[in-house]
Amino acid sequence: MTTTSEFLTKGETLSVPVRTLDGARSLVRVIRRVGGAGLILAAVGLWAMPGSNWAAEVLLIKLVLSLVSGFVGLALVQNGATKDRPEVEIDVVRRRVQLVSRAPGRDIVLYACSFAELGRAEKHMNSVTLWDANGNILAEVVPADRTVLRSLVSGLRDAGKL
Repeated sequence: MTTTSEFLTKGETLSVPVRTLDGARSLVRVIRRVGGAGLILAAVGLWAMPGSNWAAEVLLIKLVLSLVSGFVGLALVQNGATKDRPEVEIDVVRRRVQLVSRAPGRDIVLYACSFAELGRAEKHMNSVTLWDANGNILAEVVPADRTVLRSLVSGLRDAGKL
């Protein structure tokens, strides 16, 4: 004889982008962009500043410096662009967690496990943080719907992870 709770019959799947807990990546990204913009402005400033030297001996050095600093600055600005982050899909009915990378035309499953295979989970206010068995953070999710949050917490408790 098997009984099921009401939350298991709804068949809801939670799919949200993965968020990281620390701000170090954002800080490094901002520093790279500011440094890159500074190098691009320096490359332009070599030629546009009043009183710049137009002697033939200096022109080649200015050209090389402006090209190198312009390309390095452009590379730093472009490197600061955010990459497509994987989405976490939490199926509360099957009690599975998947990290999915969305690519044009197909989805790539990066990591998949059941609630029982998770390392641990923590609930703080309306957010749930999930770790894998090795202690690496998988995701921090904040469900907008309270019933989904309750069913997720209930599933994690049943698996012994919360």
